Amino acid sequence: MIKSLNREFIRTLQEISNGEDSSPRGLKVKEKRLQTLEFDPCFSIPEFASRSFNWDYFMGELAWYLQRDTSIGFISNFSNFWKKIATPEGYINSNYGYILFSDQLEWVHKSLQKDPYTRQAVCFVNSPRYQYEGNQDFVCTMYLNFWIDHAGNEPRLCMKVQMRSNDIFYGLSYDAPFFAFVQQTVWHWLRNTYENLQLGDYYHCADNIHYYEAHFDLASKISQETPRDPTYFLLKESMFFCKDGQFLLLPPGQNFLKDVNELLQQRSESSLKRDEALSLIKKYFWLQ
Repeated sequence: MIKSLNREFIRTLQEISNGEDSSPRGLKVKEKRLQTLEFDPCFSIPEFASRSFNWDYFMGELAWYLQRDTSIGFISNFSNFWKKIATPEGYINSNYGYILFSDQLEWVHKSLQKDPYTRQAVCFVNSPRYQYEGNQDFVCTMYLNFWIDHAGNEPRLCMKVQMRSNDIFYGLSYDAPFFAFVQQTVWHWLRNTYENLQLGDYYHCADNIHYYEAHFDLASKISQETPRDPTYFLLKESMFFCKDGQFLLLPPGQNFLKDVNELLQQRSESSLKRDEALSLIKKYFWLQ
C-alpha cells in the first residue's frame, strides 16, 4: 500500500476530532498534541472529494519562496491570507525560501556528502529573533532533519519536519508538498555523490495540530471519505543550489519564475484557472 499523505491526513483528522477543545485568541479549535504523519514524499498532495488541492496557490507560494521575498506583494496575487499577519509595512517572517535557501540547506548537503551516517544534517527554521511582542507571524516550523537510512538494500534519504503548531488545512496542506519539494531537491543534489540513493520517508511531526471552527464541517466530511488514489509528485530537476552561503537559481528555477510571472500578466482579475496552473507545474514536476 502506498504511504500517502491522503491516508495520513484522514487518519489525523479523525485523531483531532477525538482530541481536545481549545480557544486560542478566543477562537474555537479542535486540536491534538504530539502527532506524526509518515508518508512517501512523492505522494504528498492532499486531494479529497470534499476539497480539491489548490494548484494555483501552490504554484504561487513556490515561486514566492524561490524569490526569497519577505514582502507580501507577490504572494497577495494568490491569497489574501498573508495580509492578515503582515507588518504595517507589508512584510512577514515565514518565507521559507528566505530562511532555508542559503547556508541552512548548504549545511545539510555538505554534512551528508562528508558522512552518509551523520546525525548533524539539520537546518533550523524558527529562531529567537521571532520572539517579540506583537508578532502575528510566529514561524510554525522549528527545524528539518535529514538522514540517510541504510537499513534496506539501497540507501534512502529521509526527512523529519518538526512543527511547533500546524493548522491541518491552512498549514499542513501546503507545507507538506513544499517540504517534499525541499527533500526532493536535496536528494537531487546528493545523487551526484551517492548514485544509488533513493528517496525515503517524510515524517511530519507537530507538537500541536488542529483546525478551526470554520473547518468543522469540512473536517467531518473528509474524515468519512475513503482515501482516493494519491497524486504522484516528483521534481524533475533541481531549481536552485546553495554554495558558499549563497542562493543560486538554476535554469529550471529561472524558467519556472518566468512562466509564473508571464501567467500572472496574462490573467484577468479573476483567479487563475486550475488547468493553467497544473499545466505549468507539469513542466517541472512528474505529476500523475
